[in-house]
Amino acid sequence: MGNNKEYQVKDHQLFISSVLHWIRLRSQNKISPKKKHLARKIFWISLLTLPFRWLQNIILFFRLPSVSLKENQPVFVIGHWRSGTTHLHYLLAQDKRFSILETFQAFLFRVAFISKAIMKPILGKLMPETRPQDNIKIDKNSPQEEDHPLTNLTEKTGMQTFYFPQNVSYFDKYNTFRDASEQEVAQWKKVYLKMLKTIALYQGKHKTLLLKNPHNTSRVKVLHELFPASKFIFIHRNPYDVYLSTKHLYDKAVTTQWLQEFSEQEVEERVLYFYEESLKTYLAYRDNLPKENLIEIGFDELDADALGTIERIYSEVSLGDFEAVKPEIEAYLETVKDYKKNAFRSVPDHILPRINKRWKFAFDEWGYEMK
Repeated sequence: MGNNKEYQVKDHQLFISSVLHWIRLRSQNKISPKKKHLARKIFWISLLTLPFRWLQNIILFFRLPSVSLKENQPVFVIGHWRSGTTHLHYLLAQDKRFSILETFQAFLFRVAFISKAIMKPILGKLMPETRPQDNIKIDKNSPQEEDHPLTNLTEKTGMQTFYFPQNVSYFDKYNTFRDASEQEVAQWKKVYLKMLKTIALYQGKHKTLLLKNPHNTSRVKVLHELFPASKFIFIHRNPYDVYLSTKHLYDKAVTTQWLQEFSEQEVEERVLYFYEESLKTYLAYRDNLPKENLIEIGFDELDADALGTIERIYSEVSLGDFEAVKPEIEAYLETVKDYKKNAFRSVPDHILPRINKRWKFAFDEWGYEMK
């Protein structure tokens, strides 16, 4: 890694997996010849970190039973990738009454407890100053998505499809749960709950977890079953902007994590499919969520009046005293006032009819004008 302006992602999220987990993933997927060197690196790093993972497991065995999420159930920020979830997450995370998954724990999850004193300062020096896909500032303490560590704990996450793009079954089973059995859903709940308890223990077990994760958009039914009193903040954005920005995300970040070959045409289809399935699954269950525990906002609304939008969120889903956190949010907004979003060309002609046909439901649902 490095702080150079043209930073490229060179490391892999699966580096800190267990050997058995990696062997299981290998048995389910064929590694492309050009990615064999990366696969070998994942294996060797997993093997070398084995004693440290065992030590952390011993610590968690004794400490994790003290953590309960029944009283302080999580707040979930959801929405499709590139819809403004990160900006919204950063804003809400200014409220220190919440605990978040920080970047250090996210990427070194299985050794974070025992390596914090040494590795966290090192990671801080090695990390880039901004994310490669959108130039949003990032550091070792920045809020992060919990599906990053989930990929190190289980194959049961749609994010594995980002690593093994030829295998969409991970997404179909563990994001939409469409193809998952009752036993597989129960297994997912068990792993996910343990992961959240580990995050809570690391960050402060008596705080409310604030979690941002686009993968959770299509998991609302299962999450609601796990946490009946949890709150959901959904953000949507103009579908054309989402397509262009998601395609850019693939080009800048997702492709660096691939362990299989995947063509440009396949990427276009995958972007269409993930959006279609994620949001349709969310909409199919949305009305089952208590109205007082769900709010939907638009990216344009947040972009135009961030402070007012956050105040409305606090009011409508009862997040607490907004006035107590207002100064921190105002101070954060001052630091990002000069941030410039990526500028993209218009949607390519060959993809526009497919977006209009397959994403029409989203244009209709949230009132965006179709070209």
